[in-house]
Amino acid sequence: MDRCLSVEEISGVQTGNGNRLLLFLNDRRIVMLGLERACRARDFYSGFYVERREDGKLCVQRDKLHSRSGAKCEVERMRQLIAVDE
Repeated sequence: MDRCLSVEEISGVQTGNGNRLLLFLNDRRIVMLGLERACRARDFYSGFYVERREDGKLCVQRDKLHSRSGAKCEVERMRQLIAVDE
């Protein structure tokens, strides 16, 4: 997956383990965001804000997420999750 995704594509967020967030996109894809090591996903349980860039994208190692509780964390990695049929 690319290192960036359009902010307009994000329809929901769920906290994951440790420093991981799950983003649910409009097209039904699920993307895992890895935040910088010192951050905790649970700080983002009620969502996040991101500073709007001119390109309208959220990018790895460029953008920081801001939680409603005041935490600021850089996006370290982004991976699309794919269901595997057994």
